[in-house]
Amino acid sequence: MPVKREDGTTVLRCSKCGYELIPQSKEYTKGQSTTSSDRIKTTSVVSEGKKIGRSKEEIEHEKEEYYKELFLELLSEEEYGEET
Repeated sequence: MPVKREDGTTVLRCSKCGYELIPQSKEYTKGQSTTSSDRIKTTSVVSEGKKIGRSKEEIEHEKEEYYKELFLELLSEEEYGEET
C-alpha cells in the first residue's frame, strides 16, 4: 500500500509485516489479486445447518411439557406448603 512518510516521501508498505520499499517510479501495480471465490470459505456443517435442528413443533411440545411439569410442581407446593 502506498504510504506517505513524515518527510513527504511516498513508500510502498506491506500492511501485514510493515516492510517498506521505495518505488523506482511513480507507477506501480498490485502483485496479487484475489477473487471473491478465493476469499469465501464454507463447510458442509454450515451449509447444512438448518437440516440438523429440531422442528418448530418439537420445540413447542417440549416447552409445553416443561411448563406443565413446572405448573404441577408449583401447585403441589402451594397446596402442601413445601416441596415434594
